Amino acid sequence: MPQGDIPSAIDEVPVKAGDPRLDKVDAPVHDPSGIALQAFHAALARAAAGKGQARIAFWGASHTAADIWTGHLRRKLQLAHGDAGHGYMMPVRWHIGVRHQDVNMKASPGWQVWRHRQLDPVPVGDYGYGGAAVASSDPSQWVRFSTCTDNVCGRRADVVEVWTRKSPQGGTLLVRIDGVTRRINTRGPKRRAFEKRWELPDGAHSVEIRPAGDGEVYLYGVVMERRAPGVILDQMGIPGMRGAIQLHWREKTWRRHVQRRKPDLIVLAYGTNAVGDKHQPIRKFVARWRRVLLRVKRAAPGASCVLVGPTDRPTRRDKRGVRRHRPHQDRVIAAQKRVSAEFGCGFWDAAEAMGGRGSMLRWVRAGLAKRDHVHLNRAGYEIKGDRFLAALLKGFTPPK
Repeated sequence: MPQGDIPSAIDEVPVKAGDPRLDKVDAPVHDPSGIALQAFHAALARAAAGKGQARIAFWGASHTAADIWTGHLRRKLQLAHGDAGHGYMMPVRWHIGVRHQDVNMKASPGWQVWRHRQLDPVPVGDYGYGGAAVASSDPSQWVRFSTCTDNVCGRRADVVEVWTRKSPQGGTLLVRIDGVTRRINTRGPKRRAFEKRWELPDGAHSVEIRPAGDGEVYLYGVVMERRAPGVILDQMGIPGMRGAIQLHWREKTWRRHVQRRKPDLIVLAYGTNAVGDKHQPIRKFVARWRRVLLRVKRAAPGASCVLVGPTDRPTRRDKRGVRRHRPHQDRVIAAQKRVSAEFGCGFWDAAEAMGGRGSMLRWVRAGLAKRDHVHLNRAGYEIKGDRFLAALLKGFTPPK
């Protein structure tokens, strides 16, 4: 192994919550162009003035899928600039690490989940906006969504959308909104995505979706939001993934969905898993990220774009019981920073925001991260959310 790749031992001095090394970190969005956040700031100003909406589309891996730091961002932005509803939701909670905050969702366990897996023989699948879809022809299967009743946000909606697909084998989709059933015929001569929208009185609503049993129905997701001015944040996280996962999603469908959502800010929060891919040549990592960002620019050329790098991820303990810094983490961060600049996107260094090299150990000892030394807990994710929000809002001036 080259000398420069020798992992270094990490200072394991314990710190307590409130230590200044945890509380005082300035981690701005790296933006050589100076305009990477311009579209988002303009949309946020319109929302703050009560004249429009600011829409955020947020993809990532397990840090994102739990909707803790993204949910914290959603709440803080909505409380400050208007609650325009939850937005898009993946169709079922198909993984224990997949959640949505400020909305209620449940599903029966019998749905077939379609998403890309590492050993998937299909190189590209029709997984839609969030990278996962479900299907069933069994009328006993169901999905339920509803506005919440006791949270500070998410209590009201006046728009419901169901995103599905027509196909020669398609059946009828039964959509029950507030006790009234609508029927969607998903049979057609060829496979194509389509969406059904209902506008409702602004208030509390519940939605139940079932196959009628006359053919397979294919469901990409559901939208519950408001037409009121404010902020909407769509969270689409898949545990264990890298940014290149998006290259396995059928671009035509994904682009259709992105353009329907009209995001003002696109966030791609991948990198922590890639830190463990020390045998992957960095040139391949960069090449795949370029292809991902080309897709983003084709789908939403006018949107702001920010890449979020990995959180600090030390090695497992060695024979001497020492965790060490991973040199590949530095390469991943440098590569993401470089490729984001090539496409006019911003880059936010999440490891830097934690305090840099060795910070994960300090966060674990301070009770802000889990013992796996990969994931944060709720308190840690909320700190991460606060620091990311401060970086996003740097230079933003709300209207008077």
